[in-house]
Amino acid sequence: MKRIIQIIFITCAILALSLPILKFNRSGSISERENRTLAAKPNLFKENRFNKNFFSECDAYFTDRFGGRNILISINNAINKTLHAVVANDLAIKGKDGWLYYINANDGNNLSDFLKTNLMSKEDLLDFKRRTNEAIAWCEANGIKCIFLICPNKHSIYPENYIFARPEGVTRADQITKVFDELDAPYFFTRDYLISKKSEYNFPLYYETDTHWNPHAAYLVSQLMREKIQNYFPNINFPQIEYERKIDYSMTMGDILPMLKIKEAKSTQVTLSPARQKIDNFYTYIKYEGRNGVHTKSADSTLPRTLIYRDSFFVALEPFVSPFFSEAEYFWRQFCETDKEYIL
Repeated sequence: MKRIIQIIFITCAILALSLPILKFNRSGSISERENRTLAAKPNLFKENRFNKNFFSECDAYFTDRFGGRNILISINNAINKTLHAVVANDLAIKGKDGWLYYINANDGNNLSDFLKTNLMSKEDLLDFKRRTNEAIAWCEANGIKCIFLICPNKHSIYPENYIFARPEGVTRADQITKVFDELDAPYFFTRDYLISKKSEYNFPLYYETDTHWNPHAAYLVSQLMREKIQNYFPNINFPQIEYERKIDYSMTMGDILPMLKIKEAKSTQVTLSPARQKIDNFYTYIKYEGRNGVHTKSADSTLPRTLIYRDSFFVALEPFVSPFFSEAEYFWRQFCETDKEYIL
């Protein structure tokens, strides 16, 4: 039986290697599929001189005319079309129903997070626990209240729109929350909360064509934040603003579109604005420079002040959180030792 399999394999291999020669296209001159002229048969001599391009012309001649070329082109086009419908490049991945997901390995490596292959080592967790405990202790020693916020990735809230199922088991965020629990740290992780809320609305809580949550999800999270802050300051009346919601659609918005070189893809746009009021009634900007810093001020001086070390997810949170503070200063980076003097 083994010998028969070997003979069949060798025969198939010989046929596969012979096909380009046996079916060689000697007579054709036009490729209708590609709408171009095929390479002509090369001549060893041109104008009584040796043709110095003979070998490169031989290569072009064979490449244009070997047997089975059109079949292989069709197969290649089908493969490329399939791959393009799934993974366009190393920056983003196309999911189901027009959903796009960020996967840049050099910026968070969200694909690894989805696959749960980015778990922290025992040593990394111990170091994270030590540094977190030191930061909390420093804040307490200086009469400063602190809160940690974990913003869930889009694939954590809408894993069903990914092209394949997410594996079972703990995530990196689960590891971090476990450390927070062990330290009895003040934090909130909104993943399970947002998953429970998404079925209540006929629109998504994250942009289909963007990395981030939309303003409505940010609003929901801000209300949890207000409750946390209220526990720290039970005698302060924090503003409770009523918002009007508007749903619209765009074909060109989303930070993932240019990554995939997509010109148009439908995305749900949710906007919230104070009902019958202007946001200026609650806070104004002292500084508004995005990554270079944002500083807001409220007319109510009885509210606490805050410094917020954040990433891009706080862009949507900023309008809803700023009214909670007499002053709020936002830094687009991680908290570090050199910040302590400024904070004090």
